[in-house]
Amino acid sequence: MLGAGVFVVFAPASQLAGSYLFIAIAIAGAVAALNARSMRQLAKALPKAGGAYAYARAYLSDSWGFLAGVSFILGKVGSVAAIALAAASYIYPEAKVEVAFASLALMTGINLLGINRTAIGALVLSAPTVALLLLVGISGFQMAPVEQNLSSSLLGILPAAALIFFAFAGYARVATLGPEVKNPSENIPKAITLSLVFVIAIYFLVANALQNQLGMSLQLSVAPIQDYAATVLPWIPSELVIVVAAAACLGSLLSLLAGISRTAEVMAMDRQIPSFIGLRSKRFSSPWVADLLILVIASALLVSGELTWTIGISSFAVLVYYAIANFAAFQQLPAKRSTSRALALFGGVLCLGIGIFVPLESLLIVTLALAVAIALRPGLIKDRQSS
Repeated sequence: MLGAGVFVVFAPASQLAGSYLFIAIAIAGAVAALNARSMRQLAKALPKAGGAYAYARAYLSDSWGFLAGVSFILGKVGSVAAIALAAASYIYPEAKVEVAFASLALMTGINLLGINRTAIGALVLSAPTVALLLLVGISGFQMAPVEQNLSSSLLGILPAAALIFFAFAGYARVATLGPEVKNPSENIPKAITLSLVFVIAIYFLVANALQNQLGMSLQLSVAPIQDYAATVLPWIPSELVIVVAAAACLGSLLSLLAGISRTAEVMAMDRQIPSFIGLRSKRFSSPWVADLLILVIASALLVSGELTWTIGISSFAVLVYYAIANFAAFQQLPAKRSTSRALALFGGVLCLGIGIFVPLESLLIVTLALAVAIALRPGLIKDRQSS
């Protein structure tokens, strides 16, 4: 979760919510926590690859599972595009789209080498991130806040929360790996809980530092962490901040690509989408067709170079995915539940409640894409039955 989101999302969120930014973070964190409870409960009962796609098929229906799977893939392809643009905003903003294309192609190539190399690569790329973010968060308490003069709107809180949720959604990828994790029924729930608690604390620290020291300039910043370091931590070379930010984004992108392709592969094995999408490389055992399709679709989203509505695509589709996960948890038998049904239901409703506040373009794109997928599904089922 400590990837691209924390490096870019607080600027547009501050523009929407102003001094209410922390309320927006709290709402996004609460939604993430409710989702984590349901995902933890589901992962413990059903430790298999596919995440909410598999859970919805088990506890709701194949149709709900299909919608969850398509929502996950669509949302995470949006995340891929957003993360590539975020990396480019730090690396070379003057040629943001071109750098984003290059970053996406590079990480797809690494992912094609297989899950073991992907896991190692993601660990190496993300290692410096925690140190920088902690330094930013702690240093925010060392200086008096600048004059704020922030334009604030209660109406901007939920739109800001919807965007900030993009920075919280990483724990979904853990749940999609299933058999590729040792002792998944125990380790997946623990990983989800621990990562979420740690990340919420980091986000509050970083947001406090950025807002206190950058003030209104945060709302216009393309690379907020870099601008903060230049203002408050001038002894840190700008190039080092760029390298760490790029590494965080690329590490997040790398692990994200693994999660999407694995979910697409599971759906292909279940014949919910064309089976050729699940074809694996004989040499590296990676779902190469899915990886290349993700590259093509994400590249199409990069063309606009618009980061905010790309984040909105990711947030809304992933919130639909988590709403279905919560409804699946609501349907579990009492013996399988570790949390109340009311919390699961509330989590699902809350996901949809903040999801509709993403930018209108994002809402329309995701809604149209999901509608097309649902319309095409009967044809896929017919082909499956006739084959």
